[in-house]
Amino acid sequence: MKRKLGPTERIYPMPCPLVVGGTAEEYGALAVAWVGVATATPPSLAMALRRTRHTLELIRRTSTFTVNIPATALATQVDFCGITSGKGRDKIAEAGLTTAPSSLVEAPIIVECAYNLECRVTHEIELGEYVLVIGEVIESHAEESVLDESGTKIDVGALDPLIYIAGSREYRSLGPVVGPAFSMGKALRPDVED
Repeated sequence: MKRKLGPTERIYPMPCPLVVGGTAEEYGALAVAWVGVATATPPSLAMALRRTRHTLELIRRTSTFTVNIPATALATQVDFCGITSGKGRDKIAEAGLTTAPSSLVEAPIIVECAYNLECRVTHEIELGEYVLVIGEVIESHAEESVLDESGTKIDVGALDPLIYIAGSREYRSLGPVVGPAFSMGKALRPDVED
């Protein structure tokens, strides 16, 4: 029997990237669990940030940000960036992380994160105490160690992305592969074409 839980924003799991705003000289970072794909064409992400966040102010100055995907080994650093205010301090350095210039946007990337997305803000929508920021992904970077054999796609197992579980407030890793997408369902309807 299912129990009603009431309205909630929780979807399981949630990514937990470090989002960086600002410039190479003045930047800020925060851990963002409320982030996801907005569209594929153009490639865009949407994230909800509290309007009081210092990093949001820095994003607004340049209309750019980077999304940096940490491995599970960086959970302590990500948590630190999520619970520590960036006003008047360099959270990235205090967490033992480093930045490098992006190729197309003002906001830097985090070197220790093997996968980084450079984004330009296209829309902002005020939603309660949050601002929904939509950014077009204009470049991406990946360490060769997290690419598949073709060298063109991310090997999620090698990336080992940190994920966040809302409600229980815990970090986890991904589990094993369940099966191939866009083909497992054919077992229920063999007549379905590709």
